[in-house]
Amino acid sequence: MVLQWCQSLAEPVEKLVNEVKYVGTERHTEMVSALLAAACQPDGEYPVGAINSIYFDTPNRQFHDEKLNGDNLKLKVRLRWYGRPGPLTDEDVPVFIEAKHRLGSARRKTRIAVRAPERWLATVPLDDPGLVDFLYRHAAELGEAIPHILSPSVCISYSRQRYICPVTGSRVALDWQIRAGRVNPARFPTVGPVHLDCIVVEFKNQTKELPAWSYPLFQMGLRLRSFSKYGECMNQVLQGGAPL
Repeated sequence: MVLQWCQSLAEPVEKLVNEVKYVGTERHTEMVSALLAAACQPDGEYPVGAINSIYFDTPNRQFHDEKLNGDNLKLKVRLRWYGRPGPLTDEDVPVFIEAKHRLGSARRKTRIAVRAPERWLATVPLDDPGLVDFLYRHAAELGEAIPHILSPSVCISYSRQRYICPVTGSRVALDWQIRAGRVNPARFPTVGPVHLDCIVVEFKNQTKELPAWSYPLFQMGLRLRSFSKYGECMNQVLQGGAPL
């Protein structure tokens, strides 16, 4: 993994993206949404949507511990698909297999698009061996050396509004209604769904530059901090919701 990161850092800088995050509570959602709508341009392709991700981890929760311990080098592996309006169907929909490497605030994400039935993705129990089979059936196409002992931990869903900052060109996202609606019962047999009382405003660019209009986020009560939806949800699953 370290070798892969060294190789990636030798690549053109535009392949690496920095993420800077403001974090607040759900009571901030309306004010933050109004600020972003006034200061930014809606993303032209996907302005609003629902995001669903099944996160995989090792039996000893290596990926979660990398976050919990503050390791500088981290890896996440997940299946991601985007919600559609209307009832679930058995139609095949795009699903992305992603490996997300992080070194400090910089990240490099590799993803491939495959297809799977929408209803299966949204309802399959996380201890179903079909999920592991699905991951490794396609994982070689990623070109990434991911561990061969992964299995699902949680399925995390949230709503997202996407914007473009006209000042810096950053991609800006507001995430809210963050929840882990499914956990792997083989790993966590007594744990029910998890809901996080928080929102996240995420700036993605190559420079970590924040526009002047973002300062009111601090005045509203949001704070700049490292934040992982997987880490926070897993913390509630494992430790009753104590903040990381």
